[in-house]
Amino acid sequence: MSLERRRQLVQVARQHDALIITDDVYDQLQWPAQRPSTSLSLKHAVLPRVVDVDRELDGGTDRPGVDGFGNAVSNGSFSKIAAPGVRCGWAEGTEKIAHALSQWYDCFVNVRMALLIKTQRRIGTGELEKHIVNTLQPAYARRYHSMMEAIERHLLPLGVTLPQSDRDVIGGYFLWFALPRPLLAEDIARVAKEEENLVIGQGLLFAVYGDERTEDLERQVRVCFSWEEEDRLAQGIERLASVISRMLDGEMSLPNRDALRDWAIAHDCS
Repeated sequence: MSLERRRQLVQVARQHDALIITDDVYDQLQWPAQRPSTSLSLKHAVLPRVVDVDRELDGGTDRPGVDGFGNAVSNGSFSKIAAPGVRCGWAEGTEKIAHALSQWYDCFVNVRMALLIKTQRRIGTGELEKHIVNTLQPAYARRYHSMMEAIERHLLPLGVTLPQSDRDVIGGYFLWFALPRPLLAEDIARVAKEEENLVIGQGLLFAVYGDERTEDLERQVRVCFSWEEEDRLAQGIERLASVISRMLDGEMSLPNRDALRDWAIAHDCS
């Protein structure tokens, strides 16, 4: 999301007295999008988070006429930057928001306290920051570039398109792309699992109920580059390309969705 878009989002939240809760668990896992690059890691974020924008925009959270709670909260997680088993996180916002959250007692806090203490020590010594910059960011960057090269080689010639392909910075665990028409992600995911033992995320899994833009997700696919071994990522994309190619060539029939819809209506399946 661009800086201008983040500012607009904060302005809308202020207009409607709404609270934006941002999932910033991947915020510290960023790297240059272009390869080759002088570095596969970034010590500083390129863009401010939404919670940072809220602090500074037009007088910030202490501007006259507001209650000081702010309109944004940032969620973070040590499970993404320390170790998967460190199931502890934090929320960042204004002092008033932090105080309000502190009044809510987590019944599991005693169980997690040992993990928090150990993590705090790693933060204090600088060990965690070094782990992020020297280990995690370069590792995920290599995986990302490996998968991107396979996508460019095997999927783009089939008509697959990448959103925001001109970004300077990339981060996180996942890649999204859109399938060529008339293919639908639900069909591709099913066939990929049945024929290639390949699991991908079809866009409708991430739809928000009632969102008018749900149809935009019907052709969207999400793939993960953080789980499998690096040398298997290109193989997975090649197998996915095989499925897409066969369906485009008509070797696999697409479901008759009109017939399925009529059947569902006749049997009152909603």
